[in-house]
Amino acid sequence: MTERVRIFAAAGLVAVLALGGGFMLLGRGQSSPSAAVKEIKPLHPVRHHPAAKPAKPAKPAQKKPLAAKPKAAPKPKRTPAVIDGMPAALALALRADTVAVVALYAPGSSVDELARAEAEAGAKDAGVAFVSLDVSNERVAAPLTSLLTGGASAADRVLDDPAVLVFTRPKTLYVRLSGWNDRDTVAQAVENALNGT
Repeated sequence: MTERVRIFAAAGLVAVLALGGGFMLLGRGQSSPSAAVKEIKPLHPVRHHPAAKPAKPAKPAQKKPLAAKPKAAPKPKRTPAVIDGMPAALALALRADTVAVVALYAPGSSVDELARAEAEAGAKDAGVAFVSLDVSNERVAAPLTSLLTGGASAADRVLDDPAVLVFTRPKTLYVRLSGWNDRDTVAQAVENALNGT
């Protein structure tokens, strides 16, 4: 045998002896005859009931006429978010009037609220439909943006707030008034749209 084989054999013998000794030490600590299983006492005493006597046959129950079930109240029809490629509020306003005023606003902005109130007053003075649209609401902004992609100028294709849009039927942007506008300006824009000028 070579020296290398002797070293490997000696190292293997030492490893086997170490493993055997470890198993013996671990095995001794676990087998303890005094460790008995404790009996678990029930929390509540168990009562044993005597066997039940067979029950007498019951008389057949009289059938009661079934009461009519109340009909569920019909659910109100939900308006879809988009009608004919427009926000639903704008589409419904253009169905009611030939011209509609749209105020674009962002919630929480005092300037936007003032501009929205002026646009509403201008639409009321002109006698046309008014719609206010929250530009931060994606369900409103997405269809409105796609509707405005055909705008004449790049400024007409951007949703900024506050702004007033005047639409004519079927869904044509007549004029865009960016920023704050008073009621007279809005009413004049509506009058121009009605007259086609």
